[in-house]
Parts: sequence; C-alpha cells; structure tokens
Amino acid sequence: MLIRFHAQRTDGPYTCWVTPGGEVEPGESDWATAKRELFEELGIRPELIGPMHEASGGTYEYLGEVVRNFDVFFAARCERSEPRLTGVTADEIALMQEARWWAVGELKTATEPVFPEDIAEIAAKAWEQVRGGNKAG
Repeated sequence: MLIRFHAQRTDGPYTCWVTPGGEVEPGESDWATAKRELFEELGIRPELIGPMHEASGGTYEYLGEVVRNFDVFFAARCERSEPRLTGVTADEIALMQEARWWAVGELKTATEPVFPEDIAEIAAKAWEQVRGGNKAG
C-alpha cells in the first residue's frame, strides 16, 4: 500500500506515492515506529515481519525544510479493506490525498514518482516474507 502525497514545495506543487512511515521518536525502536505510523496513518495494527530492508532514503523537502531520510521496511498483512487514510496532524491530513494497493508490476510502470525508487523489488521481497510467514521484531 502506498500513500499519494501532494505537497507545495519551494519550486511548486509536487505529487508522489510513498510508503507509510515517519520519524522515529526519541527512545523508540524502528519496530515501534512502524507500528505507530501504520496506526496513525492507516488505522491498522498488523503484525510486522522484519525488518527486511534498510537503506538511505536521501533527502526531501517537507513543510519547507530539507529532511534526511533513512528507510527501515517491515512487511505486514491485513485485510484489503482495513486501511483507511487518517493522518494525525493537520499538515499530514492536507498532504495525504489517497491510499491504494499496488501490484508489483504496477510499481514498475507507475507514471507518477514512487519512493523509494526500488519499491517494486522491496515489495516483491516483502510479499515473499509475508507468504512464508517469517516474523521478527
């Protein structure tokens, strides 16, 4: 599942699709952050598998500030109808336009920017982990 963000950047409006997630709070583990962010953004509390991928996400502009990003990915399962776009702050709610499921093939041919750029490979790996039922955390 990816979330479509529409942001106003210094160089104009920008729309992209990203994975759910957010900032690690002081004293919080990556696992706890993932659980919290999935609930805050999508209203779900799935069991997590992983972490199964970690990488520098580079930098991006968020609310007029440049943010350095490091991605830690977990896999999870839920009912297709469970996630609902919620958001916590007014800024998040304004940025998050929609959430939807993507097939790996769709990720490879997306016409709008999708981040991280190698999400199709990460998603394929996550699907294998979920199908195999491997758990960590």
